[in-house]
Amino acid sequence: MNIVSLLKNVPYRVIAVLIPVFVLILHLAVMYTTLPYNLFLTVTALMVTYILPPAGKETVIPLGIALGVPWYYMALAIAMIDIETGIFMALNFDLAYKIPYLGGILVSTTEKMKLVITRHRWLAGLDFLAIALMVMVPFFGSGGIRGSIAGKLLGLEDHLVFFGILAGTLIGCLGIALGSDVIIGYLCANGVLPAEISVIICNLT
Repeated sequence: MNIVSLLKNVPYRVIAVLIPVFVLILHLAVMYTTLPYNLFLTVTALMVTYILPPAGKETVIPLGIALGVPWYYMALAIAMIDIETGIFMALNFDLAYKIPYLGGILVSTTEKMKLVITRHRWLAGLDFLAIALMVMVPFFGSGGIRGSIAGKLLGLEDHLVFFGILAGTLIGCLGIALGSDVIIGYLCANGVLPAEISVIICNLT
């Protein structure tokens, strides 16, 4: 019996849950093998912080860079969280609302997204660009979750929602990371930071 035959006998829900989990495990494995252990723990903690409001990419990315994580690495780590949560929401949208605590966050986020779309009706005509814009612009919480909810409200197909999340998170995360790296470098080079903070941040970056 080949793999395809085996997969046909596995319930859809099991596969739908395992796919994003597998991507996350692979993501963590790559981080573990490519980062010093202390930075691996730092990035992992910031990834968890990003998923749970009120932290957003505009907060965790600069913080990670200040703690010594390369700007491009920090950007891609947070972008992967948006991608992973986007995959999970696309495959398990109905289930996600039933998960304790997460369900409450999703209900609140859904109401906020409805308000945004109602106030900015022009978003409905942009298709996946609307999703990219919502994910790219810094807000609280995971852009993948917010983008998935917006996609459902706008009636977009799953593949358009995914590409919107992918484009938005890469542009947003890389832009924030590069800008943060330049600003931190400038502050350190010009001695603008207080001595106590400068000793910590400037020796790490």
